[in-house]
Amino acid sequence: MYEVILRETEINGGVMQRKLKEIEELKSIKPRQLQHIVKRLIKMKLVRRLKVPNNGKTSYLLQAVAVLEKPVESKEAFTIKLSIDDIIEIPCLTCKYITICGTSRLHSSSKCNLLTKYLISKTFKSFDSTNQRNKH
Repeated sequence: MYEVILRETEINGGVMQRKLKEIEELKSIKPRQLQHIVKRLIKMKLVRRLKVPNNGKTSYLLQAVAVLEKPVESKEAFTIKLSIDDIIEIPCLTCKYITICGTSRLHSSSKCNLLTKYLISKTFKSFDSTNQRNKH
């Protein structure tokens, strides 16, 4: 879902939260799950939610928060391909410690066994599928 919000932010300046369920890639996700994921993305500071007046009603515009980081220089790089289902499976989205997780804290993504196992499994899956394509 983050990729969808990022794309919409780059193209249109954001996406209305109520319109998420109409986006093709997200139609298979139940509205309640969409709300849950949006809340987690906001807590993780990956997305911001802005109140927008709409004929006396309140609507919300979702925008991806740009993270400016230097790209990692590497002789050999590969892409990890993720689907919406992969994003939903990220352990952070359902973790009870998400609000108190962070660098130099008791709960930290750098020390989380569940997140490490998840990332390793996705890396190997992506690496395996890339190797299979290159062999043919």
